[in-house]
Amino acid sequence: KAAICYEASVKAAREHKFIHEEAIASELAGIFFFEIGLRQKAKSFYLHSIECFKKWGALAVVRRVETSIESKFGLDLIQLEPIVDSCLSSVFASKEGSLKKRQSQD
Repeated sequence: KAAICYEASVKAAREHKFIHEEAIASELAGIFFFEIGLRQKAKSFYLHSIECFKKWGALAVVRRVETSIESKFGLDLIQLEPIVDSCLSSVFASKEGSLKKRQSQD
């Protein structure tokens, strides 16, 4: 259930064009997914948060998140970038279907 809420938060922030909220929600989703062992998904959300923080102009936060990623995954950020779009696109696409299904059940 928590995973659904994290993903919905990122998606809602994106839809309403709240880049700062999207950045924060993505970083928190990355932390959550890392803690439950979904490393690939965590990487995607962390990298998405970096992209959003850059757009927002929060460069000190970008450096902090990059350092966190490097310490958690032991990888150079360039190695991770190709996975971001494909993973997050599938998350947002599947999330849309899940939310509609849950809303119809309520």
